[in-house]
Amino acid sequence: MILTEIGDEKMLSRAMKEAIKVSLAFTSAIVLAIFFGWDKPYWAAITVVTLASNESFSHSIKAAHNRILGTFVGASMAIGLVAFFAQDRFLFIGSFILLAGIFTAMSYDRKNGYFFRIAFIVCALISFMGSFDDAISVKIIFLRLQETILGVVVFSLVYQFLWPMNSEVEFYEQHKSTSKGLHDLVVELTECVSGKRAYTQETLADYQARLLAMSNNIKSHSLILDLPAAGSYQLSQQRKHWRKLTLASYEAIVKLQAWLDKAAPLVNNTSLPSDSEHQQGSTLLSELANEAVIIELNEQLIEISDTVSLIQEARRELHKSAGQLNHSFDAVEKIKVTSHWQHVIKQWNNPTPLSIRLKDSAIVMVSLMASFALWIYLPLPNGYMFPMLAAVLAINLVAMPKFIVNQALVGMCVSGTLVLLQYTFIMPALTEIWQLAAFYFINLLIIWRVCSTPELAVQKVIGANLLVVLTMSALYLTPSFDITASLNMFVQVFLALGVIRFFIAWCKEG
Repeated sequence: MILTEIGDEKMLSRAMKEAIKVSLAFTSAIVLAIFFGWDKPYWAAITVVTLASNESFSHSIKAAHNRILGTFVGASMAIGLVAFFAQDRFLFIGSFILLAGIFTAMSYDRKNGYFFRIAFIVCALISFMGSFDDAISVKIIFLRLQETILGVVVFSLVYQFLWPMNSEVEFYEQHKSTSKGLHDLVVELTECVSGKRAYTQETLADYQARLLAMSNNIKSHSLILDLPAAGSYQLSQQRKHWRKLTLASYEAIVKLQAWLDKAAPLVNNTSLPSDSEHQQGSTLLSELANEAVIIELNEQLIEISDTVSLIQEARRELHKSAGQLNHSFDAVEKIKVTSHWQHVIKQWNNPTPLSIRLKDSAIVMVSLMASFALWIYLPLPNGYMFPMLAAVLAINLVAMPKFIVNQALVGMCVSGTLVLLQYTFIMPALTEIWQLAAFYFINLLIIWRVCSTPELAVQKVIGANLLVVLTMSALYLTPSFDITASLNMFVQVFLALGVIRFFIAWCKEG
């Protein structure tokens, strides 16, 4: 029986339900891996965290497919590197850095970028953790595959049976939210043109931010229309119509962005008293002298408004039809789009210019060169750990804006300190498997609930990863509690992050 009745539905927010699901899957993956006698249970737990970080269950399943396939490819590359270049460290390092640059450039693909990223990460893990030995590397490959598949299976079962969220329902909700956002924005802009609302630099920035959020929302959830729609009968039957509505919404956003760009020079920044509606009117578009431009903007806004109204009408018509086959939808037929679905998807899949991708590849390669130099010429503890951490962090952080990298540094400091305190004072007292499970469940529940807002998404992933990475010795088949090893790991994470942050701050814009 599907567990949709657990707890009082009114008492649990969606964020809390999501936190409970990911905590249960995370803990179950660890417990099962220990039960099976596998050596690194935290790999299965990290798989759960990665899949749970996606926008919807459909996105997570796509990521799971890419993660398993990327594990195979990355393992094959690692075997090749170890087999051919293990005897010459500079040849190995050069080949590894070249692979890092190539896979960084390819990781910007919106649809399959995660495949390239995880392939390189697995290649790095197996190459270094295998101590450049073929037999050990093969053993680690099989263990990694087992842990990855376990994480995927546990995640899928928990998310299918505990408060399941149908991707079809989520797609409808997101599309409804976008169309409502477009309608509200058009109404506000119409009021600006008619003189009922002030149009200032602040409101302009707010409108542009809202349009950017809607554009990103459409790009993200459009993937659902290209994924298998098992269990989503209505969406699968109406896929062509929803694609048209998605294109129409995106074109409306593009037109509104162009409208705002054209109207931006007309904004009057004169500061006026707030107690006079008439004086505030001088900041409105309707009060400006350039009447020809105002008339043109008004006509464009009316056209966009008509399109948005048709989109809303078509959305309601499609939603009520219950997936009727060969049904004619008048509102959908009235909507005119100028772009083709495959062409737009191709643009969305590679939004980053080649020059920026090559520049980021160069940043990763230079960061790894510096990390290998530190590893070779400085007496760093933990052997292979430092260059491996640098490789994993570099390919993940280089695509992020600089302020996100700074936030990641702060998040690592706070999360790492809290985890190490618990590792020192609480975990040695946990002698039973259920106590260990409760420890991880409660910690991840708090992390996922506190960091449920979009702006804290990076902190959520960082906290969950550090939770298992810094306490990994407690998950061994023969547990050990050595604070020195965890502190060394923590210091090396910061050192690797510092090297990468230096080159990102030096070379990257934005």
